[in-house]
Amino acid sequence: MSLSASSGDDLPYASGPLRARPLGNLAAVSMGVAALLVLLAALAFVHAPSQEAATAPAAAPTASPAPRYANAPASAPAALAERVAAFGLEAPEIDKDPKITFDQPLPSGGRQETHAFGAFDTGRPYLRLDILQPAGEKLGNSDFFLDVARHAAQAGLGVVRIGQPTPLVTRAGAFEAAEIKLSLREGGVAAAAAGERSCLAMRLVNASLSMEIAGIACGAGAKPIDRRAMGCLLDRIYYLPAGDNKALARSFPKTEGPGCLAAAPASDGEPTKSAAKKRAARH
Repeated sequence: MSLSASSGDDLPYASGPLRARPLGNLAAVSMGVAALLVLLAALAFVHAPSQEAATAPAAAPTASPAPRYANAPASAPAALAERVAAFGLEAPEIDKDPKITFDQPLPSGGRQETHAFGAFDTGRPYLRLDILQPAGEKLGNSDFFLDVARHAAQAGLGVVRIGQPTPLVTRAGAFEAAEIKLSLREGGVAAAAAGERSCLAMRLVNASLSMEIAGIACGAGAKPIDRRAMGCLLDRIYYLPAGDNKALARSFPKTEGPGCLAAAPASDGEPTKSAAKKRAARH
């Protein structure tokens, strides 16, 4: 039996060592890159929450108070500016240290400042003035009786009786003025001691100046305040220099003068006493 030599083409590995095909190399590389990307994404997902947890405590304290206090410094000067009185009135014979308060601004932009002298339940002279400026749609919006009752209620007073208004001429214009009987709205010892007081209610509506002045004034004891004295007090209302309304500055200049509620001179009663003594001596 003889063996015959075969050609090289018949041997499966005759051409050398086994080599991968080009497409197989590309597929292997792609799978490796994809696996690497998946690994990197997983590592990033794991580390992100831990980093947020580490930085969250430091950011939380500064983030929560910010909405509450961020606007406080900017709004504080504006709030203080709204609380500055635009008018002044000096009546030391009633009260050397009047109380000045402010109502909330109206939708029209106007505001009301209140000047209160003395207290209603002391039996001494009492004066309360509400100055609204600019009046806006409130100007002349209610009649005298309803408006006076509203102002009295703001002072904690109730209207028992009110008369017909008559003009009270002042340098700022003619006020509507009427005698009014008032009492404290709340009961108690103070109300019982004060009882009812006869006072004077007044109101000025000035459309050209877009302002309104309404008030209540009581004399000593149960007597109403004298209309001449009330006109004197109203003439002493003045516009403060800090205001920027020139028309109000011209209409309400500051003036100097004697007290409006000064006691009658003692000499007024002396002639009567002297004449009585002389008549007694003759008899």
